[in-house]
Amino acid sequence: MHRYWKLIHHLVIKEDARIVEISRDKKQIWLETGKNKQKSVIRIARVEYDWMNQVEKDVKEARQEYERIKRMILGRNIPFYSIYITSYPPADLNRPLNSYLNTQNSGRFYLLSRDPSGRIAESEEQLLNDLGSRQSWEPALEDEYSHQEWGRHYRAMVKERQEKLEEEDRSLLLFTKPRAVFVFLAAIVSVFTWMEQTGESTNLVTLIEFGAKYNPALLEGEWWRIITSMFLHIGIFHLVMNSLALFYIGGAVERMYGTIRFIIIYMTAGVFGSLASFAFNEQVSAGASGAIFGCFGALLYFGLIHRALFFRTMGLNVLFILGINLVFGFVVPAVDNGAHIGGLAGGFLASALVHLPKHRRTVTQLPFLLVIPGLAAGLLWYGLMNENKQGSSMVEVQLAQQYLERDNVEESRQILNDAENGEDNPYVPFVLGNTYMAENQYEQAVSLFQEAVSINEELAEAHYNLAIAYSELGQWEEAEQSLNRSRQLGIEDQSDDVDVESIEERVQANLP
Repeated sequence: MHRYWKLIHHLVIKEDARIVEISRDKKQIWLETGKNKQKSVIRIARVEYDWMNQVEKDVKEARQEYERIKRMILGRNIPFYSIYITSYPPADLNRPLNSYLNTQNSGRFYLLSRDPSGRIAESEEQLLNDLGSRQSWEPALEDEYSHQEWGRHYRAMVKERQEKLEEEDRSLLLFTKPRAVFVFLAAIVSVFTWMEQTGESTNLVTLIEFGAKYNPALLEGEWWRIITSMFLHIGIFHLVMNSLALFYIGGAVERMYGTIRFIIIYMTAGVFGSLASFAFNEQVSAGASGAIFGCFGALLYFGLIHRALFFRTMGLNVLFILGINLVFGFVVPAVDNGAHIGGLAGGFLASALVHLPKHRRTVTQLPFLLVIPGLAAGLLWYGLMNENKQGSSMVEVQLAQQYLERDNVEESRQILNDAENGEDNPYVPFVLGNTYMAENQYEQAVSLFQEAVSINEELAEAHYNLAIAYSELGQWEEAEQSLNRSRQLGIEDQSDDVDVESIEERVQANLP
């Protein structure tokens, strides 16, 4: 026992190795030594194997475990050393273990034991020399204590050192308790409840009235939407997913950075997300996703500063979840990936500005006082210059239709008259014609429906509405032609709201 713990003691205390994993029975320990490109993985195991086939089986398992440990510390070509400490060597081992296994490409293996014959003896000095040790091996004053007492002594010192390192890690990961996260969550849920009581959170009119990001409104000076859109959500699923992400990811960031820093990171990321959405996405958008991606950016900055701790704890999970979300954003058109990437960048930059608690301020933070507003201004400028993203005729058609369903004809008509890039969209004159139908102005409606079918002759709804408008004007032959054309295009299969038979009966009754 003393030889096992003495070697661990030497590596941990003198060589600054760190325990990565330890078995429940304390008979197997995995260590990480060195930094960055000079890292090594060391496995030390107390075993009693009588035959080499037992050793060979353990070697295979050790190699598999090494691959897992290597992923934890994020390294590719990290040297691997496996050390067996045993009372006596296996009976059928007649030369040093490493030469017996012939494992140059999969690590080096050592067996430290009592070897009366001297044929296969390997020493701690030889092992430490292969490891590139900086400290020489010092024999213990074993006359003063029994082997068991020495073992307890080494073990206690290793435990004390490891507990100190773990406490340092905890102080970095758990700087404070989350508070602001719960305030943001309460605000998000409260606004969502208010929206649902007023209208529907999935309704464009409701979203815009509550402050969603809507490019035409931003261009008219309603820049407050950049902030308010962060607290709106489109449907219960959107709310639940973002709330869970904010609770877990945002909570972790607030614990690491502290409440004030977290608020700065969260709000900066949210603003960057909204500006990126304005610059690259013409759709109406809302949600805390940009700010939440900013929390991912804060975690990435933490990983940049404390790389080893990051990958020992959350690193791979953070990268995996972030990667899935980014891919999902590129694959699914409805997802505002511009806001996600903008928020990610904003959160990272804000984290670099405020830095981590209990870390010395550096001059590298100062440039971010210029980079953050400069990049925000760049996104705003691009959004103002990018005319293709300043408005979407389909968004305006949906919005106008919802205003029309609320009997707000004037607002619906105004939106369509101001529609950007609507010349080639047949639904712009179609819905505009519906506004005139709602006021029994059938001549204007006919003109607009004709414009719609001139853009898209296969628009069945426009032919059907033309039939209604013609019948109201007493133009029965035109009504019959439009009705037949709508039937050919499958109007009855496309909509449950049409009453083709009643219109047909009325037309047939009035035909000459």
